[in-house]
Amino acid sequence: MSGKEESMGGETTPKEQRINSQECHLEISLRAVPSRIGTSGGKEVPFKRGVLSLRNTGQTVVSGLVPYATLGQEGGSIQDVNEAFSRSKTVESIKPGEAIEWDVYDQLLTAHAGAASKVHMFGYRAVLNWWFELVAWAEYRCPDVATSLQTPITRWKLRWSLAKPPMDEVDLYIEVIKE
Repeated sequence: MSGKEESMGGETTPKEQRINSQECHLEISLRAVPSRIGTSGGKEVPFKRGVLSLRNTGQTVVSGLVPYATLGQEGGSIQDVNEAFSRSKTVESIKPGEAIEWDVYDQLLTAHAGAASKVHMFGYRAVLNWWFELVAWAEYRCPDVATSLQTPITRWKLRWSLAKPPMDEVDLYIEVIKE
């Protein structure tokens, strides 16, 4: 066999380009997760964290995972956070049904020097009411496929704010940016 198969119309399509999305598929998502964060006074405050997730929703192992992300603060610079994401979680493959997750707040402190220095000086309140933009995607490989695949590039706006009525509780608002 030549690695090509004929379709009904007589055209040839490389076998590796025809991937059943049920077999090999990686999804990316962002969600708010209840947590707690320590304050300088030793108190813990309810704090919703943004969890970025890459989930294997297919039926085969996904390998060769390379996550990509940028994180920008409103009115500030956009930081390439690929290295911070890769450094915190190095995974070569994801089994069906499994996921890799990153805490966006922790990645912000690791990869965004401006935000990190403000948090160092003022604590978690330094990130309140600022809009951040997270752009993420990943490249990965599927068994028996010669080329790598890529998840769609997904963009979110997120903002941590005090819960209403004002309390010592921090909510996280997430909006998907449509193109």
